[in-house]
Amino acid sequence: MSGSASKPRDLNKLSDAGAVLDLEVGLREMPALPVELIAGGGPIRVQVRFGNERGRRVAHVGLDGELQLICQRCMQPLRWPVKTQSPVMLIEAESQADGAPDDRETFLAADGRVSVAALAGEELLLAMPIVPLHADIAECGVEAQPIEEPPSGEETARPFADLRALLEQRTKP
Repeated sequence: MSGSASKPRDLNKLSDAGAVLDLEVGLREMPALPVELIAGGGPIRVQVRFGNERGRRVAHVGLDGELQLICQRCMQPLRWPVKTQSPVMLIEAESQADGAPDDRETFLAADGRVSVAALAGEELLLAMPIVPLHADIAECGVEAQPIEEPPSGEETARPFADLRALLEQRTKP
């Protein structure tokens, strides 16, 4: 079903019908993914259950798949499994975000239309690590470097040690 995930759909129809969409979405269909961190992976299995809760439009978004991220330590590919479920409040104007419950993310469905690919992309961003790194440094092929201690007996240079005294001298009348 490639391409159909990007198509904007009527939010009211989806929510009122309690629609469930189960799609495979390619990473290229998801806007706003940081291409400098993603080496490949996908497609991602996306399941979205639309509905109404407490008078608000909601989507329960499930993601399942695997990304190939770039490890920021060794700059080599890193497999990152993605499996997440998130409730999302769908809003039609930014002003509606103020009334969102604390336990819900919000997603702007401008003009009452929502793209499943954009919704999935936002949730994927939240599921990704801020700084992708291999869990074990040995996977990077880089040996941990010991922290060098200054030789005993040598005084450590402290270039800002006298800064407070200088500042106090300048503030005296």
